[in-house]
Amino acid sequence: MRRLPARTALAALLLALAGCHGQGGAQPAAEVPAEPGPVSRVATVPKGVEVKGKLVAAYSWRDSAGDNLLVLGETHEDRASDETESSRLYAAQYRVDAGRPKRLWALNDGVDQCLFDASAEFDLPAVSFPMLGRDGARAVALAYRQTCTSDVSPNEYKLILHAGKDKFGLRGADRYGVRNRDQKTGEVEGLPLPADCSAGAQRDLLRREGGSLFEQPLPGCYQDEHDFAKAPPAYLEYMKKQWFKRMRELDQAWLDGQTA
Repeated sequence: MRRLPARTALAALLLALAGCHGQGGAQPAAEVPAEPGPVSRVATVPKGVEVKGKLVAAYSWRDSAGDNLLVLGETHEDRASDETESSRLYAAQYRVDAGRPKRLWALNDGVDQCLFDASAEFDLPAVSFPMLGRDGARAVALAYRQTCTSDVSPNEYKLILHAGKDKFGLRGADRYGVRNRDQKTGEVEGLPLPADCSAGAQRDLLRREGGSLFEQPLPGCYQDEHDFAKAPPAYLEYMKKQWFKRMRELDQAWLDGQTA
């Protein structure tokens, strides 16, 4: 049997190993993205970052996509000559590379020319930065409420998720002014917080409670899940969990405020 030279034998061995890998053998371990850094509140933003209105919050973090910055701004215009007032919201995420910020997305919303009391504000306790994929990048979930009214009634409420440049949302009503506590007995009256926002579940709740002046979506519910039709299942799962968690907190906060 002819003996191969050492270099030739080594080359043959490497080719054999490569062939095994190509035929379903053990594959090299995939590179795992580094764990993203913590999210921090910051008081100031770098030059080149636009903030519309008053800066109410800013957050920075580092992940597999780089250095990131989220800014939230609010504007309120007092009653004008036409007897209306306006409140607006602005949010934007920036990627900051070598000190140069580049805007990834922006959100503009609010209430314009309201004849009653205009309000639009971010719900800061609902802001979160989940890891929903395997790419090592954080998504951004933020919430805000807005209304144009002259009475005590639920606000329009939106919970928005940005995953990169993709946007998804749950949009409905919060629990402001829905339930009341009797000052003498301590009993709570009013429409209970829904546990399921499907159309059928909302109708069943109304039937059990003997009817209500509220229309769908009921206070504490969102309109639909259409935004998530083509999104990864983890996105909707996370957002529904966040929605109901925040509605429970807002419902309790409203009741607690009546006894403060």
